[in-house]
Amino acid sequence: MCGVFYVDDDTMREIEKIARKIDQKLATTGDVRPSQPALILRADHDEIVSEVLKWGYEAHGKKSLIFNARSETVQEKPMFRCDFERHRCLIPVNRFYEWKRIDNKKKEKYEFYSPEKIMYLAGICHKDPSGDRFTILTCEAVGCMAGVHHRMPLILEREDMGNWLFSQKEAIELLKMHFERLQKKKCAEAEYQQMSLF
Repeated sequence: MCGVFYVDDDTMREIEKIARKIDQKLATTGDVRPSQPALILRADHDEIVSEVLKWGYEAHGKKSLIFNARSETVQEKPMFRCDFERHRCLIPVNRFYEWKRIDNKKKEKYEFYSPEKIMYLAGICHKDPSGDRFTILTCEAVGCMAGVHHRMPLILEREDMGNWLFSQKEAIELLKMHFERLQKKKCAEAEYQQMSLF
């Protein structure tokens, strides 16, 4: 899964290279959690643009946000189907975090990152009267992630950015992607106190 990710200055510079324009007043760095705003990349006609959206879909009748969607069922679920067809996006991040449950009380916190420094998490956006939102797609965990959690974000290669954003046919194929170059680092014990969000 993905419940917290981190955006650094390098990530922001990368977004500036890709997107047509960025509102610098809204571009922030640091940890991002569900309900908080983050910069995403989306298609606008034949261009890639950046936009600030809140993380997590609002579900009618529920207090909790839906901040992850399974890549295996995103084409079938009524909540996600149309957004996958029309409103795919990418969330550039420097790293994300996951917690491994050791027993009923203790959790270990891990940081996951890529040798390429910036990862592109596949997502979808939803038009909402209260403000547009996004959610991150997840897939079965592989590599070093598998020993910590059974799900991981769907991570795409930089060269697949255009295919994901502009081509429905290619996007369907990219749902099968498994990013196996993740690296992990155990966080300092003092950081374990932060509660997992899923």
